[in-house]
Formats: sequence, structure tokens, C-alpha cells
Amino acid sequence: MTESSSIQAAGPPFSVAQFKALIFDLDGTLYRQEPVRRAMAWRIVRAHLWHPIQGFSTVRVLQAYRRAQETLRLTGVSGDPVAQQIRVAARDCKLGESEVQLCVARWSDRAMDLLSPALRPGLVELLRFAREKGMLLGVLSDYPAEAKLSAMGLRNYFDVVVSASDPEVQCFKPCPRGLEIILRRLGLDKHEALYIGDRPQVDGATAAAVGVRCAILASSQKKQGTWWEISGFDELRNAFRVP
Repeated sequence: MTESSSIQAAGPPFSVAQFKALIFDLDGTLYRQEPVRRAMAWRIVRAHLWHPIQGFSTVRVLQAYRRAQETLRLTGVSGDPVAQQIRVAARDCKLGESEVQLCVARWSDRAMDLLSPALRPGLVELLRFAREKGMLLGVLSDYPAEAKLSAMGLRNYFDVVVSASDPEVQCFKPCPRGLEIILRRLGLDKHEALYIGDRPQVDGATAAAVGVRCAILASSQKKQGTWWEISGFDELRNAFRVP
């Protein structure tokens, strides 16, 4: 028996009949990050063939920007988390904040067309199935989410979209505020929603902080926790079909 099939055979560790909503993490959950990052790396190389030093600087900025979020995730933020992320990345790269912001915005825009081809298998079928069952759908993201969802052709599926930079949130996961806001906007209690992510230490911790059940997409990084590890979205959809 393969590892994937053993996961499927285990089934959820809780009843799915209680859930009236599915709430998703975005990056790494709705789409696979690896092919997007590979394609972006190739685009950066091609764009800087005759300016390798500038290309190296671009890579440094983007990597520093991602690291800055993980730093702030641990230390906490006060005020606009995106502005602070830019500030930390600029400090690490010894560049001006406006320069870092321009680089991040430029290359984020150039990644948008890569998201749809990287959608996780079974995602659209799951969203349609949830809609047919009358379930509510939400997204909680540490990055601005609206443009990405539109680029993936998914925005119309979701009732609520919340990001770390929203005025009511102003924090990165595993701070529970964003998830609490989604529940309030959907008008649901914590036991009525299932939160789905790809990082146990971030998404699993966020759900645990609120007391929401959680499903984590299986990865090579095995961690023990109270979440339900799923092999993919087809497994999740099939679980809701079981009487």
C-alpha cells in the first residue's frame, strides 16, 4: 500500500457533517508553489541576461522579502504588516524601502499568469461541490489575495476573503485574528468551519489558536498534530460524500 492510499484509508479524525464552511489558506494551498517559483526564476534569469548584477539584486530582494515575513511571524507586528515586511527586507538588503517595494510589486505582477496553471488538482471540483452542498467558502492569506484569486479564476467562489494587511487584521498567521474575522463575517461558530492549509506550523497553529478543525495537505515534512492530513482535494471531497 502506498503512503497516499494509507492516508486516504485513515479518513478524517472528526465528523465532517458538522461543517458549514471551508476556509482556505492561499499560497501553497490553492496552487503549488514549486512550479511557480521555478518559472519565476527562469523569467528573472531571462530578464537579466545582460545585467547579471541587477538580476542577483532582484533575487536577493525577493528572498529577503519572503524571509522578512517569517521573521515577523515570530516577532509579531504593530501596524501595517506589509509595510513592516518591506521595511525588514530593505534593512536586510541595505536598500531603500521604495526600491524594495517597487521590485516586489513588479515581480509579483509578473507571476500572476503562472498561478492558474499551478492550481492543485481537484480544487475547482471541490469548490463546485461545496457550492452545490450550500457550503460557505472563505480565504485567509498572509499576502494580498484578491488579485491572485482573480488571476486564478476563483474569486467568485468565495464569500469572504481576508488578508493580513486588512485594517481589521494587521497580523500574520498564526495570529488568530484573521480566522476569527472570517468566522464572524460568515456568521458561524468555530465548530462549523474547516480550515485547510499546507503548513502545520502556520496553518495548523492558526486553527488551533481559534479552536477550528484543520486539514493539512500532506508533504514530506511530517509533523504530529491534531489536524487531518489529506493527500489532496479529491480526498476531502470524497469525505463529504460519505453518508
